[in-house]
Amino acid sequence: MGKELSKSISKRLYVMINMKKILLFGLISILIASIVIAAGAGEASGQGRGMNRPDMGVTEKSQAIGTDPGQDALTDEEIAGLKLMREEEKLARDVYMVLYNEWNLPIFNNIANSEQTHTDAVKILLDVHGIEDPVSIDEPGVYANQELQTLYDDLVNQGSASLLEALIVGATVEDLDIFDLNELIAQTENPDILLVYNNLIKGSRNHMRSFTEQIENNDGTYTAQFIEQTELDEIVSSSQERGAILDENSNIIPGFSSELSRQQGQRRMLQPGNYQVSGGKGINIQQRANRMVIQAGGISVDCPLCSEMTQERLQNGTQFYAKLSNGRNAEIKIMPDTASQTALQRLNLRNCTDDCSIELKEANVGDQVRAVYNFQAQRNSKVFGIFNARMQVQAQVDAETGEVIQVNKPWWAFLAVEPEE
Repeated sequence: MGKELSKSISKRLYVMINMKKILLFGLISILIASIVIAAGAGEASGQGRGMNRPDMGVTEKSQAIGTDPGQDALTDEEIAGLKLMREEEKLARDVYMVLYNEWNLPIFNNIANSEQTHTDAVKILLDVHGIEDPVSIDEPGVYANQELQTLYDDLVNQGSASLLEALIVGATVEDLDIFDLNELIAQTENPDILLVYNNLIKGSRNHMRSFTEQIENNDGTYTAQFIEQTELDEIVSSSQERGAILDENSNIIPGFSSELSRQQGQRRMLQPGNYQVSGGKGINIQQRANRMVIQAGGISVDCPLCSEMTQERLQNGTQFYAKLSNGRNAEIKIMPDTASQTALQRLNLRNCTDDCSIELKEANVGDQVRAVYNFQAQRNSKVFGIFNARMQVQAQVDAETGEVIQVNKPWWAFLAVEPEE
């Protein structure tokens, strides 16, 4: 009896493990199809405007079926977020199909097909983690989330009024998607969820570009309703995205799908999200149109190097590496707030105001290529201690060592008094 029971348990475990492999393979296929279809279609803000987002304070874990319990345990807010996006992407598909039947404009059909792959990708994550699918029956225009149900009815009515209104509805849906995904990305550190969400949000930004172009072609304008207008302006003024997930044609970069579900100790391409580094310090990395921003300790840094950066999850935190032009991978050991404080002290400044900027970039230091924080600011001075003058100052801090490697001031700085500001 004991041997038979052992065989039965082993057989069930074998089936469960292989089922997960099959589901993850399906997710990879759906993500690739999603971006190919999307190519043919032509900073998160405050609370209260998105669709039924989960409580930010929830921390309870839910264990899912998998081979790495530490990686597969999801919080209640992560589960709620997956359920929301499953139906929100379905809503986009449903609305666009209605508008395509009404106006026979190809953009609606193309993006509806893309949204189908988006909702399918989220469903596979639900299945992998053993989460109940809110779409029990995939009937167009029917949702478990009543806010989405009301929104669907309103959007269909609005889009039926005219072609211009239909295009504005399309932009509104993508606006909402970007807003909610911004918040959901900020709530999770799960690498598989981040992979899917970052794929979806880049697709939504590309869709937004397509809809706003069509709106302008029909003598209309679109004003942001969920994200900030500055974020919308940055999106529509930039071109089709590429980066850690997408190339210039919105296709997944060959081989990138192998990044899915990598275990601790292996490097993967850097993605937007929350991270904890050695010492317990938390940092946030955001994607803003075609650039990334690192935030730590209240300091924001533009990051031209981020598109070539990788991350590695270790027991004591995440490590980051920037690939430099000489082929060397420089470990980013110094975080933005520490680099900023070092530069301020060297330049005799108290804080970084509106007149200063910080970038994490590559720089030539002697005959070496280094990853540096480049700090620039305008400061007050008095020439001969009498005449007021504005002085452009610059400092570079080595991102690996924290050393100040360069300070630049105007030639006449030796004639000026620089009071502490």
